[in-house]
Amino acid sequence: MHEIAPLAAALARYRPRRYRWRHRLKRAAVAVILRETRQGAEVLLTVRAHRPGDPWSGDMAFPGGRVDAADEASASTAACRETAEEVGLTISRDDGIGRLGDRLTLDHRRRAPMVVSPFVYRQARTHTPTLNHEITATRWLPLAWLDEPDQRRTMHWQIGRVPVPMPCYDCGDGHRLWGLTLAMLDELRALA
Repeated sequence: MHEIAPLAAALARYRPRRYRWRHRLKRAAVAVILRETRQGAEVLLTVRAHRPGDPWSGDMAFPGGRVDAADEASASTAACRETAEEVGLTISRDDGIGRLGDRLTLDHRRRAPMVVSPFVYRQARTHTPTLNHEITATRWLPLAWLDEPDQRRTMHWQIGRVPVPMPCYDCGDGHRLWGLTLAMLDELRALA
């Protein structure tokens, strides 16, 4: 069973990877939001809406999005803003308990590199989601569920004509947890 207090202590000691040149690239940020339950820590995941041309339609992800001018180049501010916009949950830096390592990915709009920064928050109060058009549902997933080896599967992601095996979790109803979101969760779980 995972608990938030030990994770917060581990995050306080953790020195995540930060790309020094991240301010020169397009940037995005996500909010890894944890809550404590009797069964241990749970993480908030969103189900992305289906959109033509979006290769991640219907997949599970953290709330988040691009860092824009209104965020004054602060990735953590962007994570908080995007969370409020996508699921109606207000979080702030005061709710933050740490961050995970930057992830380099591809900005599919421009076919250029983009850095995604994940920030970890604790949710202290009950929240009823108010979803925008980008999100169709939310789900709280117990971190302990991810520890069960038989839950982890392999999917094949098509890169051109080449199927590339990727680790994933089938979360039911056709929703998959994989890619950057899974890599970030694996990093968080490794700290436990």
